[in-house]
Amino acid sequence: MSFQKALFNALNTNPLLKKSIFGRKNLISVTVPAKIAENLAYVQAYGNISATYPYYYEITQLDSFCLICTHDGEGLLKVSCGEYIMKKNTIAFIDCGLRHRVEIRKSPWNYKILFISGPPVRFFYNSLVHDGGNLQCFLPGSSIPDKIERLYDFLFASPDEPIIHSKFISDILFEMLLEKNRMHDENSAVADCIYKIKHDFDCRYTENITLEYLERKYHISRYHICREFIKRFHISPIKYLNHRKIEAAKEALLNTDKKIVEIGRMVGFENPNNFIRNFKKCTGITPLEYRRQFFCENTELEPEGES
Repeated sequence: MSFQKALFNALNTNPLLKKSIFGRKNLISVTVPAKIAENLAYVQAYGNISATYPYYYEITQLDSFCLICTHDGEGLLKVSCGEYIMKKNTIAFIDCGLRHRVEIRKSPWNYKILFISGPPVRFFYNSLVHDGGNLQCFLPGSSIPDKIERLYDFLFASPDEPIIHSKFISDILFEMLLEKNRMHDENSAVADCIYKIKHDFDCRYTENITLEYLERKYHISRYHICREFIKRFHISPIKYLNHRKIEAAKEALLNTDKKIVEIGRMVGFENPNNFIRNFKKCTGITPLEYRRQFFCENTELEPEGES
């Protein structure tokens, strides 16, 4: 069953509104290969919605998550744990498998809606919504609206490149997680050090940064570093460092013709097998498979692990 049909079946609203709310003019579906859907975050559909009175709908038992980013006007989200006003500079994150109601609150209500799924999306949803609710306000100078705009532009221009779409989604969700933690962080010396450690990882991921090195540099025990880093970013320091290496490797795989071994060394993996193992652990596929999925299947590439 297509996503558009599944959405239509899960949608409950006034019969006169049903065909217009998420019709083909408002919502564009995206076809995704099964292997991508099994391992990566992916886009199911996206749209720019301009709503006026009367406007409401309910969704339940849809295998999807959605992000709603309001440009102007206001909407109201009703879920089992409460109600949220969706207005400018906010983003709602919703599990469409759970019953929820969306309705207009201030007309006209203009918003972007993005239906997404995949194993990483569930992880981010649990991390973001567990103790913070379904609605998040953007921090001043937030990069999230710009990242969403860039994803929409890329989806429109290149609808058949799900791997790139996946990277955009991960960037958006990770930035949401970072902003959420900044909002709740106390202004303490430890918090400052943890953000400096993350900055080290972001800027120096090619280097051999160990917990022992961080312990000496910041005069904080490695146990404390791990606990505070996980508290803020929901991932261990070493896993995050590997994540940065793999993200850099993805860029190199798509934008250079360097060999797999060269790219591994370039991002800090001296052992090719270690690079391939970590890459597959993060993405579900090997570096060579990742490159082949982006380029045509007949492209001649070097064998995996070739030096």
